[in-house]
Amino acid sequence: MAWQVRRVTRRAIVLAALALPLFATSAAAAVRSEFFGIVQGPALDAQDLQGMEAARLRTERFIVNWRAVEATKGSFNWTFYDNFIGQLASHGIRPVPFVWGSPQWVGSGRSAQPPTGSVADKQAWQDFLQRAVARYGPGGSYWGAPYHQKFGASATPFPVQSWQIWNEPNLKKFFSPGQNVQQSAQKYATLLEISHDAIKSRDPNAQIVLAGMPSYGDSTAWTFLDNIYRVPGIKNYFDAVAAHPYSCSLNGVRDGMARVRAVMTNHADGSTPLWVTEFAWGSGPPDSFCKNKGLAGQQRLLDSSFKQFLSHRKEWNLQRLYWFLWRDPAAGSQYARLCSICGTAGLLRHDRTPKPAYSTFRGFTAETTPPVASITAGPIQGSFTNDPTPTFSFTSNELGSTFSCHFDAGPFTSCSSPLTRGSPLADGVHTFYLKAIDAPGNESAVRSRSFTVDTQAPQTTVTSGPTNGSTTVDHTPTFTFTSTESGSTFTCRFDSDAFAACSGPGASHTPSTPLASGSHSFQVRAIDKAKNADLTPSKRTFTVAP
Repeated sequence: MAWQVRRVTRRAIVLAALALPLFATSAAAAVRSEFFGIVQGPALDAQDLQGMEAARLRTERFIVNWRAVEATKGSFNWTFYDNFIGQLASHGIRPVPFVWGSPQWVGSGRSAQPPTGSVADKQAWQDFLQRAVARYGPGGSYWGAPYHQKFGASATPFPVQSWQIWNEPNLKKFFSPGQNVQQSAQKYATLLEISHDAIKSRDPNAQIVLAGMPSYGDSTAWTFLDNIYRVPGIKNYFDAVAAHPYSCSLNGVRDGMARVRAVMTNHADGSTPLWVTEFAWGSGPPDSFCKNKGLAGQQRLLDSSFKQFLSHRKEWNLQRLYWFLWRDPAAGSQYARLCSICGTAGLLRHDRTPKPAYSTFRGFTAETTPPVASITAGPIQGSFTNDPTPTFSFTSNELGSTFSCHFDAGPFTSCSSPLTRGSPLADGVHTFYLKAIDAPGNESAVRSRSFTVDTQAPQTTVTSGPTNGSTTVDHTPTFTFTSTESGSTFTCRFDSDAFAACSGPGASHTPSTPLASGSHSFQVRAIDKAKNADLTPSKRTFTVAP
């Protein structure tokens, strides 16, 4: 989608006192989730941000336009972004910028021309990025006095943790350095490498996100991505891939996501997360561009597409989902004319009245019902196992849930099903703990299973019956035996027969048919509750007289 920067409006000073029922919040507790987000289009004001906060939106994606910040080389104007980023943070919304737009003094002077044509352009871009990270990243200069003076001493900082490099490079109107997709992808890889180095030099923990790509641009997203991956070593320069899976149909959305994920897997990068950094349907009358679906169609497709994203969340390793536009721009405005849905994709009309899609969207982002976690496989409660690295499987009743797990007194950490313990557990009693976290951040009750790890085999002793080397006239002799572990079961055999359950009663065994006259042997082995079997069965040899 096309972008422009506009100043955040300053109206409605006492909006907090005029909170609309539309934006009523719930008191239900939840962990902070940044899965759902909004993409900024036209200007947002304080009332918009209040509504987003009430909808439990915790992240917003927006442009940081280099051309606007450094219109003149060496002169930086951060005023707009100080105000906008501060307003986001003061409402608990983490800023997620994509950096884009070359100034007129770089290269050809076109915004879409990336700064890769000369050493000077590259250095200027890196300087801009380093300044942005130093200002808005963790510990950044903005989060001290400038932020607290404007938004209060108690305002919580939400520094930028993720930086998206450029926007939609498979569209020439946004990225135009090459004559074909191979050349463009190579130039994008160069931009990515220098951006990575600049950002990481200021924040080693920053997350670098590839530019989001629409499924069908001047080249398809998966073709462009495949060419990026073909650049040697490029996987070292980003932490997440991004898609803009706009489509005419729900099946088209799924196909676009699957194709992008397939490229990642084919390049041995399946563990890298995938973000959807733009996505929407418009509420306008259906048109030749096929993405306006009417009011009811927008609601229906938002519901079905979000359910589709959540149902494939693990398969696609989907970490973020950003809806394009909170509120429609003014009808006929410049922004509304930028694309077929740029005037209609909002969840609210321009006058703030909610569309049907709003309540459906909020049903995903602001619902407060905790998920229900279930442990479906692994050592059962109170059981014994001889596996010191047991495997547990688990589920949630809510699509798109993630999980946190720990053993014993360890801390909860992210996990996925099935989970196999990495380091061996010591023999003894242990407990596995699990909780599910749904997409908006509601936590389930903690589930647990306690079990005993026992890797030591029991020792077996024959306590009565014909002694070693003895002779007996009893053709059906009875043997009794014990184990060093209580609760053991036993298997027995005479001579070369296969081990089988002993006859009993109790810890005893009598042959089911009389033994023939001659030499015989009896063996018995104990098997404990953890299924460890004595590897050195107790044995007696004896003779049955005619």
